[in-house]
Amino acid sequence: MLEGLAVWAAFIYLLRMIGMPWNKGTKAFAYLGGTGWLMFVWVGLLNYTPMDLSGGTVVQSPHIQLRPANTTIKGKIAKLYVEPNQDVTEGQLLYELDSEPFEIAVERAQATLNAKVAEQAVASEAVNIARSEYLQANQEIKVHANDVIAAKEDLSWKQSQLTRFIEQNRVVKQSVTESQIDEQRNLVEIAKATYANEHVLLEKAKSTAAKAKQNIEMKQQQLNSSEADIAVAKQDLADKQWQLKSTKVYAPTDGFMTNFIAREGQFIGVVARLNMYSNEKYVLMRVNHQAFRNVKVGQTAEFASAVYPGKIFKAEVTGIVRATGESQGNLVGREDNVRQITGANANNKNHFVRLKIEEPEGYAIPAGSAGLAWVSGDRPSSMLGFLDVIRGIIIRMKAQIYYFYSI
Repeated sequence: MLEGLAVWAAFIYLLRMIGMPWNKGTKAFAYLGGTGWLMFVWVGLLNYTPMDLSGGTVVQSPHIQLRPANTTIKGKIAKLYVEPNQDVTEGQLLYELDSEPFEIAVERAQATLNAKVAEQAVASEAVNIARSEYLQANQEIKVHANDVIAAKEDLSWKQSQLTRFIEQNRVVKQSVTESQIDEQRNLVEIAKATYANEHVLLEKAKSTAAKAKQNIEMKQQQLNSSEADIAVAKQDLADKQWQLKSTKVYAPTDGFMTNFIAREGQFIGVVARLNMYSNEKYVLMRVNHQAFRNVKVGQTAEFASAVYPGKIFKAEVTGIVRATGESQGNLVGREDNVRQITGANANNKNHFVRLKIEEPEGYAIPAGSAGLAWVSGDRPSSMLGFLDVIRGIIIRMKAQIYYFYSI
């Protein structure tokens, strides 16, 4: 407001210099015109070139926890390779944990895998043996089947021989002795017994073959199970190797370490003991509600901080923060309290926008630095471009005051 008033005062002063009289009319023009000009500029600045004059615009940087990739990986710091506040580059080794427990776990997993491989070899050999037994059982079936055929043919021949003896003796009495007939009957009975026995042996061979086939299936299942056990053991070994590898922690990006107090021998558990900031920096700026609709991504902005008094940094709008903490509902599921919510948000007149700063060579704005910023927002007419000039003058005047900021 004061800057706009100063411009109007300079305008009246120039008119007085060229001979404008100082009477009631000119005084009314000066006072009323100044008031109108002041209101015009004030409304224009608030709506189209928002600026955070509170000095609370802050420089932020992504904060990275430096700990192993899984909370199950814990241990004491065996070696620390960085110092507090040190610059680091992507891929740089920062620290490593005591790896002995993880090396033991890897060796145990390797031994388990070797045992599973040996079990697979035994199971594979068992499958081969079962197949060999099945083939042998099939050969036995063929042998006994041939024996059954031979026994049947022998029985048939001996029965026909007995029938021929009886018929011959009927035609010609005593042509075949009784002893010969009895002997032939005995041979027939023996042939019947042999045929029955060979038939039993054939059925037994078939049963043995069926059992051998079932044994193949069982051994094959054991082999499949051992192969699955090997796959599980390999995965477990890979997991243990990954855990061993994760005991070494590297910088995920370029940046700098925080002022950490971790030392060698300190235990690293669920909570990270070391942290870093990346070199990516952005500014979180407060924008009043009436100007928020006019701020768009890609618009130009400027930033000043007490870290570099008198220096103006160019910036660009890279993001619009579309929600604030005040918008968070009750996570417990309780209903909101009207008086409490209304009272807490009665003075909420701002939202955040995100700016990216351009740091010239030789300048390094630390994260957490506070300052001033303004954004050149959308406006209904290009004739309001002079508002950018006024904002530029204001931030440069404020930047000079930063020389006395600590007083």
